Amino acid sequence: MPIAISLLISLCGVAGAIAGLAILDLLLVAISGIVGASGLLLTQIMCRSMNRSLFNILLGKTTTAAPEADNKGIHPLVVIDKGMNPLAVIDKGINPLAVVNEPQALQAEPGEVIEKAQNIIIVPGYGMAVAQAQHLVKQLADVLVQKGKKIKYAVHPVAGRMPGHMNILLCEADVDYEDLYEMDVINPEFEKADAAIVIGANDVINPAAREAEGTPIYQMPILDVDKCPNIFIFNYDIKPGYAGVENPLYTCDKGVYLYLGDASETLKEFIEVISSVSPCF
Repeated sequence: MPIAISLLISLCGVAGAIAGLAILDLLLVAISGIVGASGLLLTQIMCRSMNRSLFNILLGKTTTAAPEADNKGIHPLVVIDKGMNPLAVIDKGINPLAVVNEPQALQAEPGEVIEKAQNIIIVPGYGMAVAQAQHLVKQLADVLVQKGKKIKYAVHPVAGRMPGHMNILLCEADVDYEDLYEMDVINPEFEKADAAIVIGANDVINPAAREAEGTPIYQMPILDVDKCPNIFIFNYDIKPGYAGVENPLYTCDKGVYLYLGDASETLKEFIEVISSVSPCF
């Protein structure tokens, strides 16, 4: 969708330039030419970010049918309440606040993980826009900064439904532009970071893009969130994203904390928990 929009912007510029030629308005020709050229350049940059040609994106297959759920061989997920205490094994039809993919005895407390972390990367996605949670994301970042954490935002070039969607939303929430990092710059830092917080992102962080041949996202450059030792994911559910490709992070054995439901609600709960955790000495 972002690529389609940028292409339409480019075509609008071309149409404006033609109209300027028709009425002999050189100013309209010049301005429209700039719009057309910039739209085309943006389209090429985003196509390169997806590792796809424009022709394949516009006419190729963009989604794949989601396979039926199969719980065989998958470790049961443990439900956690606001106090971060294990309650019960997740059951079909339950929409828990949070789940982790490892028994609590082997998985560190989420509050303690965040408290000990120093370098944290926040990854916004389209789900953040749907939940209108950008202000809560900024509030969470402010709480973490007050605790002495170093915060960075990782923005994928095609995250959202239009070019620069995440940048616009974060700017609306008064996030400093200097804290926003492009994919190529931030990717090497995931392995060094202590924690990554994902809000409403799926396909752009899906490790299956590296090896799932035949899928729409195969070989598409992604944010290397899976290389981070601790990953907090705030998604509405664990269904596949727009491309329909299962995300292996949801069944990862260790270091992944899933907060399911509307991010505008789960983030509030998470902020309360983080704010109440005493500093570790």
